[in-house]
Amino acid sequence: MFELLFTSSRFMQRFSNSRNIVDVVSTPWTVEPGGNQLRTMNYNIVLNNPLTGKCTSATEKQTLYKESRESCFYVVDAEVSTHDVPYHDYFYTLNRYCIIRSSKQKCRLRVSTDVKYRKQPWGLIKSLIEKNSWNSLADYFKQLESDLLMEESISSQSIEDPAKLSGLRRRRRTFNRTTEIVPKLSSQRSSGDLGLDVKGDITEKKKEIESYYTTLIVVMSIFLLLLVLLNVTLFMKLSKIEYAAQSFYRLHVQEEKSLNLASDMVSRAENTQKNKDHAHRLKGVLRDSIVMLEQLKSSLVMLQRTFDLLNKNKTGMAVES
Repeated sequence: MFELLFTSSRFMQRFSNSRNIVDVVSTPWTVEPGGNQLRTMNYNIVLNNPLTGKCTSATEKQTLYKESRESCFYVVDAEVSTHDVPYHDYFYTLNRYCIIRSSKQKCRLRVSTDVKYRKQPWGLIKSLIEKNSWNSLADYFKQLESDLLMEESISSQSIEDPAKLSGLRRRRRTFNRTTEIVPKLSSQRSSGDLGLDVKGDITEKKKEIESYYTTLIVVMSIFLLLLVLLNVTLFMKLSKIEYAAQSFYRLHVQEEKSLNLASDMVSRAENTQKNKDHAHRLKGVLRDSIVMLEQLKSSLVMLQRTFDLLNKNKTGMAVES
């Protein structure tokens, strides 16, 4: 299984061609100072998405951890970075392959994957990145599962009926060990078939992300509705203030025109009372407007705290996963 997936095997060549992965160039496995072994692959991916272009280059860094034991178990991390898609410098995908021997001729393969960020994009861009990434990952590993099961079936038929081996080779070539140097581990390698378990983590992760964004959209919609209502109320209050100011100004102009010396004392007393009434009314409108502005400020502070809490919950959910 390790040679199928992490060497230049015919299986990986066929799989890469079916995934429109071309111009694959890989380095041999080299031992790092810490004891882990590293291999780097560079290739081009032909895309069908009009938003991402026709082709993108990619770099895949594969790390075989020193805790792996030959013919017993392997742990390999594959960090995949694309270079020609929008916002490619914001994220990369990290795939962990665990191969565990279950019997003499069988093994289990478990793949865990996640979308990692080098820097945080804003909400809409992040949702688009995660949606496209998870769809691509699900399709990639679904096809990998199908091809590995087919490879297992052909290998099993070859073992059960050697007389049919030549016919099977005509239909599809079986796996052939290449001359590429395979990492040397602590024990003798044995051949193995497969038990594959790759869907669970991706499906659960997609469901968690969809549930999170659904909740976020509902909360944002409620707060936006409240803000619209508060803005309408504030607009009505401001209209009342403008109307009161205009009325006060018109009254002042009329009083100046109608003022005469004969009724000076009486008119001043009446005008003073009217001015007090209008001033009292204007003061009340201003007080109500101040209260509405305070309520709007409180709602915005509450909205900010809610977004902070949602971000903390998402960070905690990502750490747990």
